[in-house]
Amino acid sequence: MPPPPPLPLPDPEPEEEEESTTPIMVESAIEEPKIYRTDRDTYGIAREYLYGKPSITPDKYFSLSDVSDSPYNAVDSPDLQQSNPTFPSPIQKFCEATTFVVQTIFSPFRNVSIYRLMTWFYNSSNTKSMSELNTLVKEVILAPDFQQEDFVGFSAQKEHALMDSCQDLPHVDSSLPALDDTWIEGMVELSVPCDGVKHFSEADAPKFSVKVYYRKLLDVIKAALLEPEAEKFHTFPFKESWQPSANEPDERIYSEIYTGDKWNDEYEKVHATNEQGPHHALEALIIALMIWSDSMSLAQFGNAQLWPIYLYIGNQSKYSRAKPSSFAAHHIAYMPKVNLGIAISRRLYLLML
Repeated sequence: MPPPPPLPLPDPEPEEEEESTTPIMVESAIEEPKIYRTDRDTYGIAREYLYGKPSITPDKYFSLSDVSDSPYNAVDSPDLQQSNPTFPSPIQKFCEATTFVVQTIFSPFRNVSIYRLMTWFYNSSNTKSMSELNTLVKEVILAPDFQQEDFVGFSAQKEHALMDSCQDLPHVDSSLPALDDTWIEGMVELSVPCDGVKHFSEADAPKFSVKVYYRKLLDVIKAALLEPEAEKFHTFPFKESWQPSANEPDERIYSEIYTGDKWNDEYEKVHATNEQGPHHALEALIIALMIWSDSMSLAQFGNAQLWPIYLYIGNQSKYSRAKPSSFAAHHIAYMPKVNLGIAISRRLYLLML
């Protein structure tokens, strides 16, 4: 039996309006933090928020499918599925966003037949199976809106290039910020030492230029916060404790990075600075960036490799972040050659900011 989800926070009580009275001038003072402590669950675990009850918590979206990809999980209720959508493929995600502006499901393609074929292609694995062949027949060829004449002049390379060139995704909400997290081609210069030649400074050494591809880090963060999965990000740190029995003291639990002392200490600094700033009416929060890199083979035969750099958002639970189906990794750069990777990464960081 899996452990129970954290207890949901109670809804805030409506504040009663007080009768207007003559204002009294008092000296402003910094309020002491009011610690909010939740009730213990059936396992005896409680949470402690340093600056009062948070305005939002992702616990209400918690389900067993969030931490497990097992096919034997119970199906979520329709209400939960609506608030906790599954992740579509990149092409489906693009087309669903496009339908809010253009009343067609197949943009940016010419017709729905090509859309269905390309959707099947991007949803399939590199090794085709009998199941995928059945999907091609049932969901593409036998679809009522699939027309043979739609493929006159079809070119897979042309349709693939069309997706790469179509960068401007329409936004559902016009109040959301416009993003440009597209790939950028840049050059990184490396100072190369020469045997037997003495240089008094690194600037005098010969330069070796390397082509790199990267995305602006701030735009990638914004795009990650606009995804449906961001509903489950923890924006308010807390501390967890467990009481084995009524007569025993609490024991601290360290499970996620947003429950650790470092995150809570940094949040205390950010919160104090925000309270004295011009935007004190807005809630302060911390977005943790987790950078990872590993080599990637570019061919089944041969030794061609790249070193992609991934970004993970630390506000997401490690159990959800570790699931491949959560698509938690955000690609932010590609570096060639492992022996130049360290030197390139230092200079690449300056380009991405």
